[in-house]
Amino acid sequence: VFQQQSLNIKRKIGDRQGEANSLGNLGLAYWSLGEYQRAIAFHQQSLNIAREISDRKAEASILGNLGNAYDSLGEYERAISFYEQFIAIAEEIGDRSSLGLIYANLGKLFKDQDQPALAIIFLKESTNIRESIRSGLTDLDSDLQQSYLSTIEADYRLLADLLLQQDRILEAMLKHLRRIR
Repeated sequence: VFQQQSLNIKRKIGDRQGEANSLGNLGLAYWSLGEYQRAIAFHQQSLNIAREISDRKAEASILGNLGNAYDSLGEYERAISFYEQFIAIAEEIGDRSSLGLIYANLGKLFKDQDQPALAIIFLKESTNIRESIRSGLTDLDSDLQQSYLSTIEADYRLLADLLLQQDRILEAMLKHLRRIR
């Protein structure tokens, strides 16, 4: 209800950026409720506005959300298409953190499609990016560094599990050792 009211206000005052944000938030809300088609409809409206106002960062984020919605529907090719568009923009604007996240999403998608070799490639890319980000966090206190590590821990475990399933034991151990240092 709040997001819908916010959307109405943003439209009334002509705040296109705010309108795109409200539409995106409605899309995320419907996605979290499992109403993927409704989520897609809101994200698509949000995407149109982001493109209209040339907000590349918002455009990338929305493309990722559309990819997630199609992934949730099991429409993997469409999800991949949106993820690829996301990657192109994230690389263009230098958003490495988001690249790490989307590569992890692709890794999970390929794992779900029983394509472990592709899953490993994308999860490795994700962990490499995230490791480079983590190495730049040395100025932060250890609690914040640990907090960052906790947010990506599941992806490390998934990569290690896939490597072990592929009998790539040494590689899995090395990834684990890099993660804990």
